[in-house]
Amino acid sequence: MTRLGGTNKVNHVICRRCGRKTYNPDKGYCSHCGFGRSSKIRAYAWSYKFKRKW
Repeated sequence: MTRLGGTNKVNHVICRRCGRKTYNPDKGYCSHCGFGRSSKIRAYAWSYKFKRKW
């Protein structure tokens, strides 16, 4: 259990590619677009709403 006074570490900063605050400088990649890990944009089928075709 962490004390509330000790939770002041910044884990995510603004990403250069997607502009969201999801780039982790310790790991070196963005959790939203995958910048730093892959040249392709990170995209999964489960992350988008299912589009019905009927």
